[in-house]
Amino acid sequence: MTTRLKRIIASEPGFTLAEVLVAVFVIMVGLVAVASGFQYANSGVATGRGETMAVFLAEQRIEQLKMIAINNYDGPWTAPLTLQTGSTTTEYCQSTNIGATTSNCQTTSFTGTTTYTRVTTVTDNPGGTGCTGAPLLCKRIRVSVTYRPVTSSGDVSQTRTVDLYAVVAPRS
Repeated sequence: MTTRLKRIIASEPGFTLAEVLVAVFVIMVGLVAVASGFQYANSGVATGRGETMAVFLAEQRIEQLKMIAINNYDGPWTAPLTLQTGSTTTEYCQSTNIGATTSNCQTTSFTGTTTYTRVTTVTDNPGGTGCTGAPLLCKRIRVSVTYRPVTSSGDVSQTRTVDLYAVVAPRS
């Protein structure tokens, strides 16, 4: 090689191997941080989905019982929808096909899918204006939906519960 050619090659700007390795290391650290952020975000979305589904199922039951209170407060009622004081009903609801069928809940447990357990309790609501009389005219409804949330570690021993309360009275 001639001296002129050596001078041209030596004066060429570029990256050394050490600079390339440092740049690759910095990029890898950033990509690992982004990947772990995706894991936390995905877990948060799954938690939000489970909570939203549980609230929806509780609200669905409250709305069904409100409709009964408007149309047929004194009964007779068709199980599992009842406003009878002291009644407690337990149903198992699936997380798929919400709204696609007439009911996504049943009295026996589903197999092979995520289930939510919905417990509805109706009691007398004592006191308060308009709630007097024999029997008491106002009913207190409690709907509890229990489910197992998706966790990033795969732990299925945890359960979460959403409670929703309402008071209904006969339409006058």
